[in-house]
Amino acid sequence: MKFKYLVSMRHFMVTLNFIIVSFIGAQFLLITQYILNQQLSSELLTTLARVPASPMILFSECIISYGLLVLVMYILYHHHFSTQNTLLLLILEFVLAFAIFFAVRMNYNGIFLLVFIDLLLTYRNLPTIQNYCFWGISGIIFLLLFSFSNYSLLGVFFKMPSLTTYLNFLPTQSRSLLVFFNNFLVSLNLITFICICLGYVIYILNRTHTVQSKLHSMQKANDELKSYAAISEKIAQDHERKRIARDIHDTVGHTLTGVAAGIDAAMVLIDIDPKAAKTQLQKISAAIKQGIKEVRQVLNQLRPDALKSYTLASALNKMLKEYSDISHIQINFNYAWGDADFQKTTENIIFRVIEETVTNSLRHGHATEIWIDCTSNDSSYILSIHNNGKSETKIKPGYGITQMKERLAIINGTVEFDGKKGFTTIVKFPKVGV
Repeated sequence: MKFKYLVSMRHFMVTLNFIIVSFIGAQFLLITQYILNQQLSSELLTTLARVPASPMILFSECIISYGLLVLVMYILYHHHFSTQNTLLLLILEFVLAFAIFFAVRMNYNGIFLLVFIDLLLTYRNLPTIQNYCFWGISGIIFLLLFSFSNYSLLGVFFKMPSLTTYLNFLPTQSRSLLVFFNNFLVSLNLITFICICLGYVIYILNRTHTVQSKLHSMQKANDELKSYAAISEKIAQDHERKRIARDIHDTVGHTLTGVAAGIDAAMVLIDIDPKAAKTQLQKISAAIKQGIKEVRQVLNQLRPDALKSYTLASALNKMLKEYSDISHIQINFNYAWGDADFQKTTENIIFRVIEETVTNSLRHGHATEIWIDCTSNDSSYILSIHNNGKSETKIKPGYGITQMKERLAIINGTVEFDGKKGFTTIVKFPKVGV
């Protein structure tokens, strides 16, 4: 069921209650006039517990109080207020409903059903009351109001005039006709209330089903996107592998071809012109070094295999153990970063920095022992690598240092070098969110 149908039924119920309230007020007014014309006033007074108010005042109270109630409903339905102001207007609806109940001298309590329906349809999206507990308590309160707010329980206590007492002064045919219309209107209001409640339940079920269907569709689309992403990633990886393989092939092939040609030329020159042969060998050496650099540039784009299967700490331990086993260098490794969750890019950079520094310690520093400490402070992670190898007071930023700085810049990291008493490399990069 569409919500607009429920709104239309609500409008019908508002109109129906206006008819009922006006009809009851009109009955008091017209029957009182009939009693006065028939000179039955004394008999009426003897049947009532107290002198009734003017029927014209009673009728006016009914019209005015109901008009105010409809005005409040209209304002709340077509305007948006803060939660506090909305709840204050809701309390005002309750007050006006009780005013109408007393205006009709407790001869009609269906007005509380109208207020509940208005609450149900108007406040359905309020975040402070959108829960089952609220609606359960509200339903119980309105049920109790409807059950106990009738003339037989309260009318005698408050000494209100009963409409039935007035109807008894009419001829049998007129009285029966009015009783029929009264009962018909009250029953129609109750049936409308039940239909709106059932319609609202159907509306909620349909909306829940629609939401579930959309969630299912979104989940299906999400699964398809994941599959597509996985395929795209696989294709991208394949393309990247082919590109890197092509780059290595071109780099190594070009270098080896040049080296082979250079060696052949050196072999020819070595007996004829040793000096020229030496020059040729120097060119070959330069070409080899350049080829090594180019191969490194290509390989540095790859994620270390160790990080694909291990955590950063485990991968570093594995890599350092392999270095230690091959070179017989003593490596003291202290990993105090705990369970820090780094991004893959950060892990790759840290792994490469340590790998490059250890390699330089062996190749250039000729170190026999290395100390690696992974510590941190409140705002940064700190990586300190010190070796007991060759000291270097004048540090020239070559390719390796430049590449290290470029890598660390990606994660907003910095690097400092100290060439006294061996060689020390200190790396700092910020903690995420600090």
